[in-house]
Amino acid sequence: MLDLDRYFLEFEAETARLAELAHDADVQQPIPTCPGWTFEQLVGHVGRGHRWAAEIVRRRLPEPIPMGEVVVPAGPDERGEWLIEGARMLADAVRDTGPEQQVWTWRKDRSAGFWLRRMLHDEVVHRFDAELALGIEGDLAADLAADGVSDMLDTAAILSRPDIGVSSAFAALAGTGESLRFVATDADHEWLVTRSPAGVTWRQGHDTADVTVRGSACRLLLLLNRRLPVGTAGVEIVGDRAILDHWWSNSEF
Repeated sequence: MLDLDRYFLEFEAETARLAELAHDADVQQPIPTCPGWTFEQLVGHVGRGHRWAAEIVRRRLPEPIPMGEVVVPAGPDERGEWLIEGARMLADAVRDTGPEQQVWTWRKDRSAGFWLRRMLHDEVVHRFDAELALGIEGDLAADLAADGVSDMLDTAAILSRPDIGVSSAFAALAGTGESLRFVATDADHEWLVTRSPAGVTWRQGHDTADVTVRGSACRLLLLLNRRLPVGTAGVEIVGDRAILDHWWSNSEF
């Protein structure tokens, strides 16, 4: 994980980038990487998530609350400010409550700081959604992208478990010992993923696997979030590609 101050900084910066994109875009423009969504729906999803997480942290809630509906402002200036305001609400809630304060989350990490990191990585992916819709080639610092890969694999580890009691596309990732290795070529990170009947587990470190996937940390992040297809340029696949194909097809978050 990165330093807490870095999460605050990147969260503010990512929100500003998305706000700028939302300001200039046609709100009814489709988002191809989020089928059925428009820019308005993407902005609404991100802004609603910020406010929902802020409320959980601010009230130190031990249980989840309904997310509720939001109205995205129609004017471009108001739309950007609305996004920035929601992010500020969450950042302020984490600062005021304390990042170590225990609150409800859906993962093992029950700290208020969890929501800052999780919402940052959610927003990073949706900023790429917006850029891809506009034909813009976005970028991301390698260490932040690598942290996003770890965050996504944590999600897979939870949602692939057969004992969580909720329906999830990730449930199909439970396996019989198949392994995948992801190697970031621009960061000192390797992730070894194992699929067992109990679900997905992963660890950092170098080892052999049934299939190895190499690419920049950013490309691995976008691949794991299904924003790039298997076999995309700049990603090398060695070994049993069918295992990676199956993962990609059963990891919609």
